[in-house]
Order: sequence, then structure tokens, then C-alpha cells
Amino acid sequence: MIRIIFAASAAAVLAMPAARAGEPVVYKVGIPKTAFRNVPAELQGAATQPFKDLMKGQMGLDSEIIRPADAAAVARALDDGKLAIGMLRGHEFGWAKDKCSDLVPLVCAIEKPKEIRAYLLVRHDRKATGLGDLKGGKLAMTDTLKDHARMFLAKRKADEMRGGDFAETVKTATVHDAIHKVIDGGADVTAADQAAWVHFQKLYPGASGNVRVLSESDAFPPTVLVIKKGGLDDAMVQKMRDGFLTAHQSAKSARLLTFMRVERFAEVPAGFEEAAAECKKEYPAPPRDE
Repeated sequence: MIRIIFAASAAAVLAMPAARAGEPVVYKVGIPKTAFRNVPAELQGAATQPFKDLMKGQMGLDSEIIRPADAAAVARALDDGKLAIGMLRGHEFGWAKDKCSDLVPLVCAIEKPKEIRAYLLVRHDRKATGLGDLKGGKLAMTDTLKDHARMFLAKRKADEMRGGDFAETVKTATVHDAIHKVIDGGADVTAADQAAWVHFQKLYPGASGNVRVLSESDAFPPTVLVIKKGGLDDAMVQKMRDGFLTAHQSAKSARLLTFMRVERFAEVPAGFEEAAAECKKEYPAPPRDE
């Protein structure tokens, strides 16, 4: 995903109009706009190109990336036959399932790092044991923070601050800038996703020693490619599944996966839907998904 997984795919929806003779069929792929928080608008088209190249190289399928507003919009478009396939974060799957009961996962993405977690970070010398100790303090926050880290911050705030709040939110350009702000004393706490935090520690091994994890989330369910049950013929479903699952075995496709920060695609793990349902209970869909 270039910091996020631009996992999307291409497949034929039964309701899709047939292409004119001699013209390739273009399969529509839905990725929520929320997946592009850390990608400038002018670069979003280029950011999805590696996945389109992957689809073409692995399966010979032409695709078009569509960016619906959120997970619910992806689910509705799949339900209406306007999309062939969608990409959803694991926590979004439960929300989307409420909008399209026939939604099923096709394959999951193994990201780099493999686990999807969120952290609240403070200076190493802060005595706080939770956000309740930071009422009236300063939060460093970037607009590009990934959604699961936003949700974890909001939940910890609701559970631990009990109606209290930060006195100020200090805006930063990136997650790394927010961590530096905490180290420099310009803020008391910040939130980070695991990929950003791991990368920060590699880039700034000295500075990261001045940071302490205040709170860590459980692992979120993996990102999945999803289809509507019965929306694609069995042969196409199998072709897509085989193409994704073997992509890492090709040198060219493996390079494309690297650009997307994906190690490989894998079978959906047992218990995924149950885990997504539990995640939905802990992190209900935001108002935009209602």
C-alpha cells in the first residue's frame, strides 16, 4: 500500500456491460478514500499503478481503480454490481458486511510489518500510566494518521479520560513529526500505527530511546480483498485467487508487491469473519459509514 496497501483487484461483475468487440474488459476495483490519507491527491493515481500492473501481469486483466467515500460505499457498490471487487481493512469488513450481507473475503494481504497495531507514545520520562493522567495536556496529531490508530486513540480517550480532553492538539505533517514533537516536549502524547512506529525506530534509533509506549492495541484483522457472493463466475474467482496467491513467486510481481509494502497474499485465516465481528463491537463504524 505504499504505506497503505493499495490492494484492489479486478474481476468481472455479472451486471457489467459487455465490452465492444476487440476491446478489453476493464474491471472496476473499489478502494475507500480513507485508505489514501497519507497520499497527496495528485499522486493517488500513480500510487495505485503497481497494483494495476500486478493484475495485468498475473491475470491479464485490465482494471480501473474507483475510490468510494468509505467502506460502506464500497459494500453498496459491490451489492449493486457497480464494482467487481473491493479492498477493505480488516476492521472495515465488519462495517461493510452490515451493508452487503453477501460480502465474502477472497484473499488477505500480509503486510510489512505483518501485524496491524496502534500505539500511544509519550516521552520516556513521563509518569503517566494512561490518558487519564494527561487531561489538559497536548496531543500531537497528523491528518495522515491511519484510521485504526485514530480509532484506538478515540477509544482510549473515551475509556480513560472520562469526559476530559486535551487542552490543545498540535498539528504535524507526518506521524514521525508528531513523535519528534513528543520527544522535544512540544506535546505530551501522540498516536502511531505499527508500520510508522517501526520505521521511526529504524530511522532514529537514538531518538526512539526517548519514547515510551503508553498503550498498545490488540492486533487488528488483516486487510482483505472482497467480492459479493455470486457476483463473479466461479472460473473468474478461481483465476483471481490463484493469481493473488502466487504473485510473490514471480520476480516482477514480487517487486510490485514491495512497492505496495505487501509481503504476499495469503488464504484468509480461519476465524477471520468472527475476528472482524468482534473488532466491530470494539470499534463501531464512524458516522460517515452509517
